[in-house]
Amino acid sequence: MKTLRRPNVLIIYTDQQRWDTLGCYGNSHAVTPHLDRFASEGARLDRYFVQNPVCMPSRMSFLTGQYCGMLGIGDNGIPFPEDKVSVHQLLKRYGYHTAQIGKLHFQPHSRRDHRDPADDYGFDTFILSDEPGCYDDAYTKWVEAVRPEMLQKIRTSLPPEAENDRLLNISGYTDIPRETHEPYVFEGEEDYTHSSFVASETCRFIKRHKDQPFFAIAGFYAPHTPVNPPKRCIDLYDFNQLGLPKLGEDEQFEDFLKDITAEQWQKIRGYYLALVSHVDDCVGQIMETLRQEGLEEETLVIFTSDHGEYLGDHGRIQKGMPGHDCIIRVPCMIKYPGKIKPGMVIDQFVEAVDIVPTILDYCGIQTPTFVQGQSVKGLLQQESALHKEDILVESFTLYGSRMTVVRNKDYKYYCDAEGNEILYDLKNDPDELKNVAEEEQYFSALAGMRKRLIIRLQQAAYQNRNRAAMY
Repeated sequence: MKTLRRPNVLIIYTDQQRWDTLGCYGNSHAVTPHLDRFASEGARLDRYFVQNPVCMPSRMSFLTGQYCGMLGIGDNGIPFPEDKVSVHQLLKRYGYHTAQIGKLHFQPHSRRDHRDPADDYGFDTFILSDEPGCYDDAYTKWVEAVRPEMLQKIRTSLPPEAENDRLLNISGYTDIPRETHEPYVFEGEEDYTHSSFVASETCRFIKRHKDQPFFAIAGFYAPHTPVNPPKRCIDLYDFNQLGLPKLGEDEQFEDFLKDITAEQWQKIRGYYLALVSHVDDCVGQIMETLRQEGLEEETLVIFTSDHGEYLGDHGRIQKGMPGHDCIIRVPCMIKYPGKIKPGMVIDQFVEAVDIVPTILDYCGIQTPTFVQGQSVKGLLQQESALHKEDILVESFTLYGSRMTVVRNKDYKYYCDAEGNEILYDLKNDPDELKNVAEEEQYFSALAGMRKRLIIRLQQAAYQNRNRAAMY
């Protein structure tokens, strides 16, 4: 009698990582040997896009396989809905031990005391740390337990949301700035960064649960701000070789960024890449643990991020709409030895919602009707050549703000609830520096993208909304 050996599933999930931060994605300056090796041993998705430009809705969309319109969540601050189902909950029914280690961000972190147990969402192992060093959470207690003298050196200032929130009378541990344009050297030893914590706990989990099928999320916080890489990683880069932010003809730096010099921008970008290099080292540790434990060929590993970072491009930092590629396009690589051909490059459009059905396909589990993504297993197995012609990005808030993007290989179209429109001609303007929405020669293209936006929004919002009833 034949039996099905379902693979382990490991998601390595970074935060705020641009697609162009890895050597395997074409960045000749990036020092990322472990992730480059990952790409050479698996498949690299070259046109992979997230469904939202900020953390919480992007993560919820990714882990449920549902668009933001269906989730009803389009911005940060809204907890994971009780009536929604994450991929780990589907896998638990088939005997998987499920784990969340590090950042999950299924609930706001600024309005709760991190010493109190959080909702574990049904994970069997739940080691939560949504921010590095600013709360008394799993990370800071780990440092205190293994190297107490490092505790004050790993502390960071509070994020703006917590600084402005006096409901809990939270006070910051340091006054060190934490914005993208305020990088600094990590004060503690490299082995005690938040990324090292996630890697250590993930490796420990793998060793403890190697004899049963597992699903695990290794939730790295880096390279999200604060941009504070270890000095060794900073020394890998010659800042003078790094490029400068790109601004469009109608764009300028935000007021608080106007005095930053070219040399300072190169330093900012160098520190950001150094933080990615540190994550790369940690990923290398996790992958080596899989090899040492004999699990490499039995594990489906996915590396990706929740959104990107402006890094000065378009005169901005951090993230958000109108969804330039530096924000909504992120790395995504999938490795499953013996099942996925090494060195594959998928140039079809793939959305974050497509990952859940792909996982279920490889695990031999049916995809529920409420999952909106489309599996890319056919692409990875070279059984199909086509996937999607465009991608959808949604953003909306409680107070009525609505912003939507549809992008294909030729154009990107943005429209908000006030009727403001942006159209980029990606063939001639890949850096998205000129809005051509009002140019007559593009009116036909504009009409076509408007139609695609309407179609995609209906597909995203109306699935499973029918109610059968007699009239």
